[in-house]
Amino acid sequence: MNTLNERKNDWFDRFGGYITLAGIIAVVAGFGVSRILNSWALASILPIGIGGGIIIGFSIATAVRNKWFSSEASKRKALVGTNVAIMSIFAAGIFAIVGFLNNRHYERFDLTKTGKYSLSQKTKNVLKNLDKPVVITTLFNPGEMFYEQIVDILKEYAYHSDKIKVESIDPLRNRTRVEELAKRLNLDNLQLNTVVFECDEHSKHVLQNEVIEKQYPFKFKGEEAFTEAVLNVTQEKQAAIYFVAGHGERQFEDYDRSGISGIANAMKRDNYRVAPLDILTTKKIPDDCDVLVVAGPTKAYLTEELNIIRNYLENKGKALLMLEPAVSPNNPTGFKTLLAEYGIIVRDDVVVYNKVNLPLFGIQTVAEIYVGKDEYAEDNVITDDLKNVNTILFGACSVDSAPPNDQMPYQAAVLIRAPDGSWGETDLANLRQKKPELNVDIDLQGPVALAVTSQVKELPKAVTQSHPDMAKDPKAKPQGARLVVYGDVNFATNEYIENPGNADLFRNSVNWLAKKETQLGISAKPPDFRKATINPIQMKVIFWVSIAGIPVIPVVVGSIVWWKRRR
Repeated sequence: MNTLNERKNDWFDRFGGYITLAGIIAVVAGFGVSRILNSWALASILPIGIGGGIIIGFSIATAVRNKWFSSEASKRKALVGTNVAIMSIFAAGIFAIVGFLNNRHYERFDLTKTGKYSLSQKTKNVLKNLDKPVVITTLFNPGEMFYEQIVDILKEYAYHSDKIKVESIDPLRNRTRVEELAKRLNLDNLQLNTVVFECDEHSKHVLQNEVIEKQYPFKFKGEEAFTEAVLNVTQEKQAAIYFVAGHGERQFEDYDRSGISGIANAMKRDNYRVAPLDILTTKKIPDDCDVLVVAGPTKAYLTEELNIIRNYLENKGKALLMLEPAVSPNNPTGFKTLLAEYGIIVRDDVVVYNKVNLPLFGIQTVAEIYVGKDEYAEDNVITDDLKNVNTILFGACSVDSAPPNDQMPYQAAVLIRAPDGSWGETDLANLRQKKPELNVDIDLQGPVALAVTSQVKELPKAVTQSHPDMAKDPKAKPQGARLVVYGDVNFATNEYIENPGNADLFRNSVNWLAKKETQLGISAKPPDFRKATINPIQMKVIFWVSIAGIPVIPVVVGSIVWWKRRR
């Protein structure tokens, strides 16, 4: 009998540890499967339950076997078993809590210099305001260029909005699903290497070449293309932009360096409809005009045309004016008087800057103005997200805000100023023949304003304090015209629009005018190329630390432990 009991005890002692270990492995495996599947399915719950049961059951059996700690040896064994059970249950609880928090409070950190794995605040605003579900399907072979970056950024879209659902289809392995998608979209053939956006009956296809800038170094502009696609499929009505023609304005159909086709195409991608407008022919501004653009007129507007524009503005119209310095004070465009009604001052000068230090030539005076974070207006939605980029203006005239006037219903505010060291040169006749110099008697001393905004004044403080609900109600706020006026049109031309700050400045201006502050320009992210230069000494240090140093550490630690135990 004793022999039989001894054999049972011997079996229990020999295999007890392995059984407990198997239970722990089962619990850990169950949690691992739940993370892979991103859900608590039977395949994850079953091993957790079995493993937990083994651990708890075996711990209880150990305690019973050792007659509830009847001897010192039994006490030690039971204590070890109990500790294992408690620690296993505790570890399982930690895994469960971590899994729960990870599933509901997902967060990741983008440590890249260019932030290429993060969405801009502009895109987040668009996603926040979605009221319709959008299904995004990728049709890419996993080995395609920028595939991983495309998938990663679309996951961010889904994370920031529960209206976004992302599906990935490998067209080489899932031909049936591709055919089902083509049938749903009423297409005979669906082009591969495409991202498809669907909302209700609307769909938008973004090709692989549309998310990559064509010029080297290749920039990833997937966010710009994807946000555009989301807007295209979710917005029922396209906002309309009319470009005035007939007075020497820059044309959006002109693809030369001096044309503005680039920025017009950018607005089309933002789901705007772009059209020309001859005011003398139409005798009115179209009713569907959301933003009226005047792009660098060189000829005077007739009084009739100015009155049509004035009537449009008085009826809550929105206008973006990009003016140029007057060739001659005797040949004005006619906008001075009109804009003065909105608190905007336009001057007959050219803004120049004399702090450019060129090699061999020293300090030079130039008309190309680089605007940085110090020159943008503070707390203005148009320029808030432009603090890290420069805007280039060339040959601008000064445009400023008039002093506050209680009798005027509109309030103008400076949007951009030229850097220190600039001034408004008034000697236009000799500007090209000689180096301009500041004349404090006739020239406008800096800092010089280059752009302004104007809108109806806010509600008086007495009203907002006595009626706080009215202050928060957009419909209760005064409604009127909105204007953005620049003293330059070159910043929006094809020559300068490749500069990210220029494109975003124009787009942000239009969206502010159209009261679409959430729909703003998104610049392409440059590639995050980094080069590590290692000298020979550093190479030797890395070699000996990795090859010799790290393997030696456990040997040394083991030797110390052995020596102490030996003693």
